Amino acid sequence: MAGGSHRGPVAHGRQTRTIRLMQILFVLIAVGLGVYAFATFGSPEGDPIGGRHDPGNAQPIVLVVLAAGSLAAAGALGGRAGVRIPTPARLEELVGRAEKAAVERAEQIAAEPRSDEQIG
Repeated sequence: MAGGSHRGPVAHGRQTRTIRLMQILFVLIAVGLGVYAFATFGSPEGDPIGGRHDPGNAQPIVLVVLAAGSLAAAGALGGRAGVRIPTPARLEELVGRAEKAAVERAEQIAAEPRSDEQIG
């Protein structure tokens, strides 16, 4: 999973292709689960493959819930703005904001009146 991470951030196009591939896989999994749930629900034996057990009504419901979760994961991967690579300028901006927040917090703590109980 971390292969090549020592060489720096991955190119934007490669990240986008990887995310699209994962979205396609999630959608295919959702479609497969939905088809199996529909076939299981419509089968008189309860199993379209030819099994001898009756799975009841919970199996199609669970399969539909899992399919919905897979579609939600595919949608969540899409995001609003896509992939944003942290450029050096962006990293400098984030570091500057963090430093500013730390200085403000330290000044606020230093400006608070201290009682004798806190000192000793």
